[in-house]
Parts: sequence; structure tokens; C-alpha cells
Amino acid sequence: MSIRSHEFLFLTILLNLLLGSSCVRTTPLSSPEGMLMEDKIRLGSTPPSCHNRCNACNPCIAVQVPTLPGESNHDQLLRASSEEMPFSMYSNYKPLGWKCRCRDQLFNP
Repeated sequence: MSIRSHEFLFLTILLNLLLGSSCVRTTPLSSPEGMLMEDKIRLGSTPPSCHNRCNACNPCIAVQVPTLPGESNHDQLLRASSEEMPFSMYSNYKPLGWKCRCRDQLFNP
């Protein structure tokens, strides 16, 4: 390749980089469509509405709390099988659930 073609190739790549970076959006979308897309991207559960859930106590806010699962037949089978194994595969699994909290009291959403 000649020097002229190298210069042309370099300028073309530089122009593409400059134009491409100017098209990137740096501010979040404020339209409803943009917010809907942002909501779809978010993972995990969403907090419940705690409006009128705390018996007239304010402020009533949604908080995540550890759940205490009840023992079912399935749990009994798992416990029996885990007793045979020296360790549990999911021993550090701590499920969380949503509650509404006002001061030091918890309410169901």
C-alpha cells in the first residue's frame, strides 16, 4: 500500500470513531418507552406498593426481609437426603421476601 492509501485508511477509521462516539447517548431516556425498556432490563422482584398497608402508620416503606419457609413434604425429603450427604449444596441460600415496614413493625403488603 502506498502512503496515500494509508492516510486515507487512517482518516476513514478516525472519522468512523469520531462519528460513532457522537451517536452514543449519555443521558437516560426520559420518554415512557425508554422507562419501560429500563424496567424490562432490571432483574429481580420489584417492591410492592405499601400504600395504606401499615394501619395509618407513616412512613410505610417496602423492605426486604429473610423468609422463614414452612416445612412441607418436599422439605422433609430434602432434609432426609441432605442427612445422607456430608454437606448441603445450597447451605448459603437465604431467600428474601417483601414486607411493609413502619418504625419497628412489619406488615404484609
